[in-house]
Amino acid sequence: MKRIIMLLVGISMLVLPAAVSANYPMYLNGDRNFIRCDGHMGTAWYVDRTSLVVQKYEPPQYIIAVNVLTARSAIGNEDDFYSGGSGTVTDVRTMHFLYDWDACAMYAWSDAEMDWYYLPPGGSWAETGITMPAGEIAFYLAYRMKFYGRRPQYNEYLKRNVSVFEDAFYVRIP
Repeated sequence: MKRIIMLLVGISMLVLPAAVSANYPMYLNGDRNFIRCDGHMGTAWYVDRTSLVVQKYEPPQYIIAVNVLTARSAIGNEDDFYSGGSGTVTDVRTMHFLYDWDACAMYAWSDAEMDWYYLPPGGSWAETGITMPAGEIAFYLAYRMKFYGRRPQYNEYLKRNVSVFEDAFYVRIP
């Protein structure tokens, strides 16, 4: 039994560096106009800072639209893309975000539902996906202020306040 456990630990130690090195490029093909907001399973998403449009500026409410690009490895090799290789754009979609500063609540527009839906700061990736980090980047680009990152938020699963976005998240936003 002890040997099996040691074998499993050894195998996980070999796999860990590969998982840790899965590091999509911070900027798509080195262009600082395309800022990575997330990456998952061979695909990375980038906020196009040149497309940002403030549609409503009525504090405490704001609406921002921005294009989000989906990219995969330009040469069809995920390992190359993980380690900083070039990417090719496979999709572009415009995302709309509504922010309520006083309530510290971010919403995204759903074309399917024709309504805003709430992005919980402590939500899972399934709930918030690329949308919440894209919305955070858009707000920071527009106003040079953190939105969910400005204060700890209560996490329902952890039953305590946690930082949604660390300072390192904002450092990459030119």
